[in-house]
Amino acid sequence: MEEKNSGFSLNRRLLRALRRRARGEGGVTLVEMMVSLFIFAIVSTMFTVSIVQYLHSTTADAIRTRSATEIATSVQALDRYVRNAEGVEEAASGDRLTLVTTDADGIRQCAVIEYTEATWSGGRVDDYGSVVVKTRPYATGAGGAWSEHAVLTAVMNNSTASTSDDSLFKNKLFSSLFNLFSREGGTRVVRYSPVTGSYVGGKPVTSNTLTSFTARNVGSSASVDFSQCR
Repeated sequence: MEEKNSGFSLNRRLLRALRRRARGEGGVTLVEMMVSLFIFAIVSTMFTVSIVQYLHSTTADAIRTRSATEIATSVQALDRYVRNAEGVEEAASGDRLTLVTTDADGIRQCAVIEYTEATWSGGRVDDYGSVVVKTRPYATGAGGAWSEHAVLTAVMNNSTASTSDDSLFKNKLFSSLFNLFSREGGTRVVRYSPVTGSYVGGKPVTSNTLTSFTARNVGSSASVDFSQCR
């Protein structure tokens, strides 16, 4: 009789266990839950890191593309002014070029190319620089109104920048690009070397170029009156 009761009790326990499992009441142990959470945390972290890296990469590519396009556009604009110039005068400060040139209709005009350096602090750019062109008809004379437009923004050049890594920012990136404008062979050739860009994840993403413009109309003994462009 005892054996029958024992077998009947075991069957009832098995039946209850099967019913709990069928109803989802079996549950998990604390250890199993902790292991599951640990695995989930690892997978989530890996996923998040991958997403962040992808976004940084995408943003950096967009910055490089935009910067390269802006530089190319500025090169085309400045080349037109310098190529047609009959006289080029460089300011002693090195941040301004005054040109006596012609516009698209062949009319003589003054063109002043001004460069504002970026300001650096703590090894990064605080305020970006810019390249601006001001024009007015040469016949207007001194004191006339100027028409002004920016040809390049987000300029990072600085001749005395103190960076967090001089071997990177000066010798490799900025060493030959300190002065945005410089001249070769008197007043005939203007070298243009801007560095533009932005920051992604605290690191600079830049584009730069080094190109030369030739003022083809400048004569070896040409005398140009720049006072009209003051």
